[in-house]
Amino acid sequence: MKKLLYIAISLTIMLLFLTGWSIWKNNRNVANPSQVEIKQHLGGSIDWLVSNYSNIENIQNPILWWMIKQAGLNSNNERLKNIFSKYKKEHLDKMPANLSTPMFDEFYRPVVPDIVSLSGLRDYQLFFFYGLSCDADLGSEPVIQQQMAAGFCSLHYLRPRCITHQLMGLRFMQRYQCGYATKVNHTIGELQKTLVSELTWDFRVGDAYIQRVLMLVDTGAYDQVKPIWVSNILKAQNDDGSWDDLHPILYLGSGYVFAHSSTLPKIDKPKADFHTTAQAIWLLSLLLNKIETN
Repeated sequence: MKKLLYIAISLTIMLLFLTGWSIWKNNRNVANPSQVEIKQHLGGSIDWLVSNYSNIENIQNPILWWMIKQAGLNSNNERLKNIFSKYKKEHLDKMPANLSTPMFDEFYRPVVPDIVSLSGLRDYQLFFFYGLSCDADLGSEPVIQQQMAAGFCSLHYLRPRCITHQLMGLRFMQRYQCGYATKVNHTIGELQKTLVSELTWDFRVGDAYIQRVLMLVDTGAYDQVKPIWVSNILKAQNDDGSWDDLHPILYLGSGYVFAHSSTLPKIDKPKADFHTTAQAIWLLSLLLNKIETN
């Protein structure tokens, strides 16, 4: 019994030490990555995008292609512009207008159906569609009004992307001029503080981590982004130029790792994830305009 207790105490101490060391490592002072480094990593991610276009073009998540569009505009990168134009011609131009269309046609305002017919959507998806449409009836719904306030999201470990999704919805409200300017600005300011806290304590570099840094930069809080957080994201890029949602803890052989993800630990093989990679591409395009040339 004493031996088991000793083992349990030893493991707890070891776990606390490793966690503390990881948190320190995630917040240590380092130099800002140079613009040359950002360009190199962005170039590698575009290589992956071009090489894997046929594998990702049919993924049903239009906001990822909106991010690629934004990245092309931010960076003025011709390859990004060309691959988005290819996707637009082969997919978007052949689709009937829908609730996502304003992402690609800022002058289009969709007719939003009754909230009952949208019951299958998640709260943040409804918020996105409100921000894209500025529909008054949808905007009066409690689920939309609640997401305009800072207290909407619960414990981040259970819902690691809740605040970032909320911020993206608020940014759509700003982009498409839905109103509530004072309230939206205040809520964005409060949520930025929460994101900084999450990034400080949550060292798991994956999809949610990248999304937090991205939304800090997109909402105008680049000065609150620690250089180490950007460096961690660059270091997490895969050899093929992509990113994934794994933060390796232990390499198990045969390509498998025991790793943190944005939610629970898992055993898996690191593999490219378009969702994570698109976010990183958009983030790097924003950073190009923030980091001075070295």
